[in-house]
Amino acid sequence: MMNLLWPREGLHRQMFYDYWSGAHTQISSRLPGIHQYFQHHLDPEGGLTFPGAQELIRSSDKHPGFFGDAEITFRTEGDLAAFAEALAPLMQDEQNVFQKTISYQATGANVRTVQDRTDDDSPNGDLGRQEKYLLYLRRSVSEADFRRELEALAEDLAGSRDVQRVRYRFVDLYDNDAVTLLAPNVSNFEDEAQQVHGCLEIIFGDALARRRYGSSDYQQRSTQTLRRISRDVFPTRALRTFTVYNHGRITLAGLRTPQMAAQIAEIGAINQTSPDVEALLLNAHTQASVART
Repeated sequence: MMNLLWPREGLHRQMFYDYWSGAHTQISSRLPGIHQYFQHHLDPEGGLTFPGAQELIRSSDKHPGFFGDAEITFRTEGDLAAFAEALAPLMQDEQNVFQKTISYQATGANVRTVQDRTDDDSPNGDLGRQEKYLLYLRRSVSEADFRRELEALAEDLAGSRDVQRVRYRFVDLYDNDAVTLLAPNVSNFEDEAQQVHGCLEIIFGDALARRRYGSSDYQQRSTQTLRRISRDVFPTRALRTFTVYNHGRITLAGLRTPQMAAQIAEIGAINQTSPDVEALLLNAHTQASVART
């Protein structure tokens, strides 16, 4: 699932980020069926530092206004069904933080990490010196040509010494009539002409790597390809990526909130990561009865 998220109108951007990664995620991280959950905090303005961005957006529509991407993976249809059946508490909470949510789906080979030389497969927020960009695309060619050319581009970019990670997601058409998981006071409608068809993720090791890439043949080829196959390109930078679930297990950030996980890591409180503490926090809380006087 590629869930694109629009902040509630009037909600300060940082409050949107904080509530989503904190209170809202404390509900979603308890739902069954999740194999992976990566939460990307997006910055469209920062995306303009992506090499070639000005040429890519020259004939594109204005950025649609989503500032979050909840990337959730399920191993089986059964796991997805179990997740969907338990969504009611999360749907009730969405109206506190989201104006609009569009949940695209991508299955099987439609999602692939072509290259990954990053050190941490479960980041908790700050990406350090790394610069992570997510390019959301509306295709201008046939689905087959779009896929073929974007796959070839990803393979090409994997050969650049300045690119640490390349990943693509091809999403299915979003069927408004088939949406059954509706949150109160939240829009779940997206006109077919406004839908995105894929996302290309690129991570540079640091700003120097980004600048070297920007002066390379790789950048020229990628810009030419993306302009040829895309009607609209929306380059965004991921300010932070929080890992809520990975390898089928809840992470410390998912269990305790990213903010608490960062505090635990900074202090080195290893007791907080012990199986006993994890079991305690995963168990249902009990309320002691109060004796009447």
